[in-house]
Amino acid sequence: MLKDLGTPARGLVRAAGVPREVRRRRTILVLIILACFTLIVLDARRSAGSPVEPLRAGAAAVFGPLESTASSARQPVDNLRDRFAETDKLKAENEKLQSENDKLRQELNTTDYARNRAGELDGLLRLAPKFTMTPARVIGIGSLQSFNHTVTIDAGTADGVRADMTVINGSGLVGRVVRTTEATATVLLIGDRNSTVGGRLNSTLALGFVSGRGELAGTLDYKLVDLKAKPRVGDRIVTWGSSGNAPYVPGVPIGVVTSVSATAGGLGTTATIKPYVDPTRIDTVGVVTGPPARPARPQLKPSTTAGSAR
Repeated sequence: MLKDLGTPARGLVRAAGVPREVRRRRTILVLIILACFTLIVLDARRSAGSPVEPLRAGAAAVFGPLESTASSARQPVDNLRDRFAETDKLKAENEKLQSENDKLRQELNTTDYARNRAGELDGLLRLAPKFTMTPARVIGIGSLQSFNHTVTIDAGTADGVRADMTVINGSGLVGRVVRTTEATATVLLIGDRNSTVGGRLNSTLALGFVSGRGELAGTLDYKLVDLKAKPRVGDRIVTWGSSGNAPYVPGVPIGVVTSVSATAGGLGTTATIKPYVDPTRIDTVGVVTGPPARPARPQLKPSTTAGSAR
């Protein structure tokens, strides 16, 4: 009779049921693990004659060229990236330099203009330090109604400018205000045919009248009140002033005598005057908006000694 073999016999039956291919793979896996463990132990104790050294050398011989090839293939990419970064940097620097260049060019273009304006302001202050003035800039030039030659300035009633006020610049008399708005004013130039200014010879104090010829930047005519008075070439003409300082305040330079001729069909002489102000080149002007900014005039009292002597 057959006897029961027990548990071991059942185990053998189960092992026998495992496929041979699976058992072979398991055996190979165990051997690989043991081999790796052995190599690790040997490498930890390696010396110059380590048995692992040939394997390491072989791996280096196989994989070294591959690493070099990968590095060579990556190098153009790295160079391209560096080139793009350098290009961006150069572009930023170029834009910065361009901005600085534009700023310097603008400053250079406006230097002469700023210098000229500063010179006009200085001349204006030197010319009429005794007057209260409102500075303004010429913003337009053209005719107005019956007037041929006018300019528009950027000061009006809001700035205290009114009609019949004297307008000057650093060189001399420009004209008088004939019309105002809140923000602007129209100035009649002394060269207009409708302009007449009372003028005084600096040398003799003789009085006369300066009239425009209708020329924007031309000469003026000057006729003396005293028919016997004789102006001379080189004499300077200044305003003698008006009642209440309107429309002209006294002492403003008008021009210089360039020629003298006899008045046609009458007595006296007529002088030709070259005005100090060129209306085609004015920018900054001053409108005399107040009385002379000076202390009250001292009173002249008779001398006590002189009265006793009489």
